Amino acid sequence: MADNAGIKAFLTEHNDELRGSVVIDLNGLGAGELSVIEEEGMFRPIKVSSRLKRYANKAASALGLKLGRGKMLWRDSAAYISSRKGYQTLHVAGMQNCKPAYSAEADDVVDNISEEKLLQNSDFVMEIIHNI
Repeated sequence: MADNAGIKAFLTEHNDELRGSVVIDLNGLGAGELSVIEEEGMFRPIKVSSRLKRYANKAASALGLKLGRGKMLWRDSAAYISSRKGYQTLHVAGMQNCKPAYSAEADDVVDNISEEKLLQNSDFVMEIIHNI
């Protein structure tokens, strides 16, 4: 949906139920380098909280994974929107060439998803949730 309409509608609809929750935005986890997006947003960038970064680092360490760092200062993602609305937000992405792997490219096809990487990165996300 254009202009992050989906996350905006979801947060508006479920505002009462989401109090105190943590939003985790996931992009391109089947390819690229597993990364925490540390800073994002075009005009008023936001940074991920040190608390959520600690959870991500702890999860990566527990699973023996290398965790990269990324920035997305070229767009306002769903994570940016939820963070601006006051939610604790963590954005995790498989990064390649400074953006989510294969995102919005002709090569953004199922054949470029590594099942092994996707399963490994899914375990990482579950470990973060377990730590929270």
